[in-house]
Amino acid sequence: MDMLMPMPAEDLKIRLSQVGNPVIEVPAPLQSEGDISSSDLKVKYNVEVTINRPESIVEIVVTMAYLRGQGVLFSGHLTTCFEVVNLASFITAEDGGGEFRLESDFLPMLISIAFSTTRGFFVRELADSALAPYPFPMITMDNIKKRTSYQLL
Repeated sequence: MDMLMPMPAEDLKIRLSQVGNPVIEVPAPLQSEGDISSSDLKVKYNVEVTINRPESIVEIVVTMAYLRGQGVLFSGHLTTCFEVVNLASFITAEDGGGEFRLESDFLPMLISIAFSTTRGFFVRELADSALAPYPFPMITMDNIKKRTSYQLL
């Protein structure tokens, strides 16, 4: 088989290899300064996807924050890593500009898993805080895609 030929999607093998490296930049307040309501809270989030072809790993870092007015009430990020067997065979790099094409569009699935995993992790992180009644909301994949950046190695 020619290594430059894209592999069919049915040959796609993915394994969740790591969930970890949580970083809490701003811990949630234990008690609120005044009443917190869901209408006061703004959610900020972004996703950074690193596609490491030589190591066949997709690393996804999801950052989530709660803001009230101009103040950050909570901010943190979590890294989720996936091993993709023969990752390079599913990617065609375009010349210049860092553009690439996937032969099988599996990234939205991985991003969704990483985003949901981060939400769940932060539910536990916020459990004994003033933000406990306000787990991060579910967000559509279309909105998540708008705040996703990619790096191809």
